Amino acid sequence: MLTQLVHALCRAALFVSALLTWGCTHDGIAPKLGVGDAAPRSSNQVLAPGDDWRRVTTMDTRVRLYRWRIADLLAQRKPFIVVFGTPQHCTSCVDQLSRVALVEEKYGEQFAFVHVDGYKDSAVWVEWGIKGEPWTFVVDTQGRVRKVFPGQTETALLEEQVRALLAEVRG
Repeated sequence: MLTQLVHALCRAALFVSALLTWGCTHDGIAPKLGVGDAAPRSSNQVLAPGDDWRRVTTMDTRVRLYRWRIADLLAQRKPFIVVFGTPQHCTSCVDQLSRVALVEEKYGEQFAFVHVDGYKDSAVWVEWGIKGEPWTFVVDTQGRVRKVFPGQTETALLEEQVRALLAEVRG
């Protein structure tokens, strides 16, 4: 009897684990937007000074990825990187956000970085056509998607994109 209970609990745990990690795949799933497409003028959630980070993300974080509203960045013609991921159930999302945060530390005063959490801002995910996670988009000063990264991205590749867009801004 006890053995059957243990086996049943193990099967249930595996099932729940499979459900939670299902969203972290990209098997044939692509977002609605691709390179060259116009980025939606999304009104993603941002943090005001003193706000609790739990209002906008499921990741225990102090990173500055919640300062910018996408619609405002597009209006200001400011290039940016936006990461779609739900860290509460997606370990590759946590890794990707950590990588983006490293680049933000280096370029955050010159370039904008945004995280949109699926549990906290799902309407924006719908606007961008996000399925699976994480997805990272690089958007230029014209509001066009310059690059799309599925899954985890090497920090050097992110920095390369930032430097290229900053060079274009400086002319």
